[in-house]
Amino acid sequence: MAVSIALVVAATHAVAAEPGAQRDTLYRHIDPRVGTGNDDQGDTVPGPTRPGGSIHPSPETLVGSNAGYDKDAPVSGFAQLHTQGSGGRTTYGTFLVSPQTGDPVFDETQHLSPKADERLAADAYGVTLTRYGIRAEVTPAPYAAMYRFSYPTGKPATMVFDITRKIRGELASAGADVTLDPARGRITARVRARSYWNPAEVDIWFVAQLDRKPTRWGVRVGEQDRAGATQASAGADTRLAGWWQFDAKPGTPVQMKVAVSFTSAERAGELLAEDIPDWNYDAVRRGAQADWNRELARATIDGVGDADKRRFYTALYHSAIQPRDRTRDQPPADRATPHWDDYYTLWDTYHTGFPLMTLLRPTAYRGNVASIVRTFERFGAAHTAFIAGRNYHVGQGGDEVDNVLGEGLIRGVPGVDWNRAAAVALHNAHEERRPRYLIDGWFAVGDRSPEPDNQRARSGSSTPAFALNDFYAGRLAAVAGQPDEAAALLKRSGNWRNVWNAGATSDGYSGFIIPRHADGRFQTIDPKTGWDGKKYENVGFYEGTAWVYSYTMLHDLPGMVAAMGGRDRFIQRLRHALDTNLIDITNEPSFATPWLFSDVGRPDLASYWANRIFQRFTPDAYPGDEDNGAMSSHYVFNRLGLFPKLTTDLYYLHAPHQPHAVITGEDGKRFAITARDWAPDKIYIASATLNGRPLTTPFVRQADITGGGELVLTVSATPTRWGQ
Repeated sequence: MAVSIALVVAATHAVAAEPGAQRDTLYRHIDPRVGTGNDDQGDTVPGPTRPGGSIHPSPETLVGSNAGYDKDAPVSGFAQLHTQGSGGRTTYGTFLVSPQTGDPVFDETQHLSPKADERLAADAYGVTLTRYGIRAEVTPAPYAAMYRFSYPTGKPATMVFDITRKIRGELASAGADVTLDPARGRITARVRARSYWNPAEVDIWFVAQLDRKPTRWGVRVGEQDRAGATQASAGADTRLAGWWQFDAKPGTPVQMKVAVSFTSAERAGELLAEDIPDWNYDAVRRGAQADWNRELARATIDGVGDADKRRFYTALYHSAIQPRDRTRDQPPADRATPHWDDYYTLWDTYHTGFPLMTLLRPTAYRGNVASIVRTFERFGAAHTAFIAGRNYHVGQGGDEVDNVLGEGLIRGVPGVDWNRAAAVALHNAHEERRPRYLIDGWFAVGDRSPEPDNQRARSGSSTPAFALNDFYAGRLAAVAGQPDEAAALLKRSGNWRNVWNAGATSDGYSGFIIPRHADGRFQTIDPKTGWDGKKYENVGFYEGTAWVYSYTMLHDLPGMVAAMGGRDRFIQRLRHALDTNLIDITNEPSFATPWLFSDVGRPDLASYWANRIFQRFTPDAYPGDEDNGAMSSHYVFNRLGLFPKLTTDLYYLHAPHQPHAVITGEDGKRFAITARDWAPDKIYIASATLNGRPLTTPFVRQADITGGGELVLTVSATPTRWGQ
């Protein structure tokens, strides 16, 4: 009989129920099962990692989500690299370790094992592979991981290393090699990975160290097994594996350390020695616990039960996994500059993930900006999908690097060289915007996207996106001492009007963003028709419709409200759009849309819809793809009673979902959010004070939070006129 996730977590991690649980036990609230379904549930990974950790060991199944795992499927082994919420194409699942007994089996379909006693936590993962009677456990360091395998007696203890596979067991290699060193109990391998989300080929190295010498070993090239061989290479699209057997003593687990590098085999070995110098599994696990306790202490909630804390701290955990900090995995000369990686993509994360980072981890934000600048200065471009150290100009909307840089500037991220950051955005403004946009002022139906399959950039979604990029680039130009450039870009940020068709109508409302042809004609399209998931659907929007994208001009809210007929008509229209499900409130283009009510004096409606969205996050799943922290950050903000007002240093306010929360900055300053007489049905704000003074507008500033203090809200179960 199936056992509920909540019961498993309760049994595995007993957590103090009283408010104010000690900081050193916060990691126990994390449940990595949350979101492990398909991309309509989160597409997360059950294995453990560190905050921003480079390595992410996790079990693999041959069916299930793009993250490589199905909770109901048998396990094929444990891969060392994964991503969360990568969307429609798979990446990683690299370097599969398959513990077995008896002769080595290389075909994944033939060594799948049912599982028992699966235990998931932030600091370790454990499972029994019932096919072999092997207990497997793993705990992570930042760049390395430590495994512990308890083998049964009576059969040879075997381990197979699949070098060339990726998620779902697919062959993903443009060439690979492997070297076994039996005298040291060490294996080194490289794969030139291909067919990842980013189409660029990339070399990845892997080093594994056993705590004993193997007694038998060999390699497998294609279908040829070479027992006793210690080296082999394989060409493109040829499978390559290594294997070894060893003595497994009863009661003495076999231990193995693994590190992965995107730089060299030598660096992988160095990272292994730096991160896990000995064989103390429990010490590595305690390090993971300490890292997550520190991370989770940045935002805490109290006054609610364990189920709510489980959901909140798990979302906070997911929000801090990606991007990944790979600064130490660089050549020596490059380690002084931060190197952050795995953006899938900035189109998703600039809405919520990066704004949350400005509050909780501004040092990480500063590092990401420095990394973007270095990428630009090294490659001549910094694109929205930077994966495994390679740029990918995916073109989902515009050039969202500008948005990340601009938000960091506006929200006051400290320690950034904004002149160098401005150079990135100004390059994008003049070299990366598509030619027609620069000449005519819009991206046209049929214009080419920069990506190989040419299907994401579209007139109705990319033109407003480029206009938003221009706004941020203009702010960066201003701080870099280029006022004329700033003025020109601010003017160009009004280009969204070039795809605004005042004559388009739907449901009794007029004026919509409508795709436009190169000759100036608007596309003949029902404003309700848009992206439907088909790769080459001939509609000029990406993941949306005219209804969705007509609310995305966040940098020009007065212009947008006026174009829709003024304040009263705007409120009426937005209520209709939300009430009739014309807005996809849990997809990135519409993340901010319900909070627009607060901009026109109706924070009560914003609170109502914030609560509606909050209910879409179930105990065990996200209401869509986790998108590398975008969805989990959304949950964290919603739970706290805040939401970022992009293009400003403000946060919208709505009723929080617990009576007390605290945000603690890296400098130790604490900002408390207290909801008086809180109850789950009290979803409206009746009154507010900020540091003891009445607050009559539904916003707080970045500095209000980072400077420390207290926001006290009186909440109500019925709508109020507060903030209007």
